[in-house]
Amino acid sequence: MASTPGSTPAGLLFALLQSHGTATSTQYDTVAIAGLDGHMIASATFAPIPQPTTGCMGAILQPSAHTAGGKVFYGDAKGVVRSLAANGVTNVVTTFPMTSNQQMLSFAVSPDGTRLLGTVYTVPTNAWPCDGSASNAGYTFDTYTATSGSPSSLVDHQTWSKPQNALALTGWDAVGPIGTYPTVWASQGGGPASSLGVLVRVDAATGKPFAPFSDPSSCLVWDSVQSGAFVCTGGSVTTGGGTAQQKVAQSVSVRDTGGTELWHFTATGQNAPFSPILAPDGLHAMICCNDLDLADSHELLIGRDGAQVNLASGFRAYGWLDSATMVGWLNTSPLNQGPFPLAFVAANAPGTASSLGIVGHFVGTVSGSESPLEV
Repeated sequence: MASTPGSTPAGLLFALLQSHGTATSTQYDTVAIAGLDGHMIASATFAPIPQPTTGCMGAILQPSAHTAGGKVFYGDAKGVVRSLAANGVTNVVTTFPMTSNQQMLSFAVSPDGTRLLGTVYTVPTNAWPCDGSASNAGYTFDTYTATSGSPSSLVDHQTWSKPQNALALTGWDAVGPIGTYPTVWASQGGGPASSLGVLVRVDAATGKPFAPFSDPSSCLVWDSVQSGAFVCTGGSVTTGGGTAQQKVAQSVSVRDTGGTELWHFTATGQNAPFSPILAPDGLHAMICCNDLDLADSHELLIGRDGAQVNLASGFRAYGWLDSATMVGWLNTSPLNQGPFPLAFVAANAPGTASSLGIVGHFVGTVSGSESPLEV
């Protein structure tokens, strides 16, 4: 396991999800807290969220864990939400009742860990038939609120005879809960995260969606941070289209919680760069990818001061541990099929990726000066 660059906080801890004995590597049954030395200091196992049978499209499960209040909160197959602290202590926080494998859970936790919102979406086994016909079976969508350590309260119950737009909760920032509405709950092929729903603010009392962060037709939101600032992509300009010299210049805007632009930049690749991830302090963003040389593609680190540098070869970003440390996975050989080990890159040494020697899905920062908000 690689040593930590001197400027990287030695006490920085983060949460991750892992798969041990589940049907797929993306169906998680273990949550853990680890440090930048790759050592896992706490972990807990749980019954994984079920994968509904939905017909001709695969159900898209929402994140089963979030970080808040110095802990990681995780949900299981029955909708029980627990917390795991760095000292290894687990506690039952609340339950958003799940009684069927045809149910999908989403939840959000307030930054101090004391309040929760949850949704349970129940779909029929042939929700999205292969022949394109409409399913006649029923759909239900339940919304719950809870305080930590107490039972949840049902605040809304809806029934439908066919699929409707439905909210998915994804996080909770300094302004309040956030989610996606409408949300893509099933797909035949997936896609970049921002194509799976429109980011919106959510009423903490009712779970009802408010207005989008931004009109997705003019600036598509990809990521937000604890302050409520967010980053979105606008128009792109292509030159040399369809040739080996093709270049796509993608405009990117960083905005405050009210939608006022704070700064912007343009990233260029042979294909349109996508999935910008904003640093917690809002002064830098990562974006994939500088692929003008397709044999040597790199994530880009871009600063508010206009500086653009390539990140280490083979590093692909998950998010930020703090405003000076990026986390992702590392693939040093195009022949490798994965899963790939987690790795981090320090902003003051962008060309060096340090492997943690462990495999998992990054959830968020547990301790440190700042905590990113995953979307």
